[in-house]
Amino acid sequence: MKAIKLFATAAILVTLGIGSAKAQSSSPDLEFGIKAGVNFSTLKTGLSAINDKSGKIGFNAGVFARAGQTIYFQPEINYVTFSDKYRFNSNSYEAKFRQLNVPLMVGYKIVNTADLNFRVSAGPDLYYNLKTPIAPEGFKYKKFSAGGVLDAGVDIGSLTFDARYSLGLSKVNKDLGQKVNIFSLGVGFKFQ
Repeated sequence: MKAIKLFATAAILVTLGIGSAKAQSSSPDLEFGIKAGVNFSTLKTGLSAINDKSGKIGFNAGVFARAGQTIYFQPEINYVTFSDKYRFNSNSYEAKFRQLNVPLMVGYKIVNTADLNFRVSAGPDLYYNLKTPIAPEGFKYKKFSAGGVLDAGVDIGSLTFDARYSLGLSKVNKDLGQKVNIFSLGVGFKFQ
């Protein structure tokens, strides 16, 4: 609950800050919005001792800013949940992740009209564990991890629709060799 309050406070402050900047600017090059979606995750590992892996569905919610026209920069702050079940040395574990996620993407609008945009973007993806998942004894999940994100989306008026793949580049658990990969679908609303 403390993590959700922290995220909500950060999201409100970012939204107010972006809104204030937007109000002071007459430029149509700055948009901001809110978004939410569903995640499908897997914990990839190279260890043969880990088996029976199965990712579970989670969710995400956050705020974003988009600066630029055809080429744009889109930072986000998201609250992300996902979990993964696996077996290690004959014991079952379920790693439940609650994270603050900060993707920093550069994108290109393939189609860029007043009411319709098709866009693609990519960039680094930073994660901070708000609650450390349970791991086998002697193993520990890291607080910070990083990856890369690829996103494809469409804007219809103020509505946004996105399909995203986040590829874990750093290990969330060094000893177990685990990296997180997440596919997500989302919908949002941008304030223009």
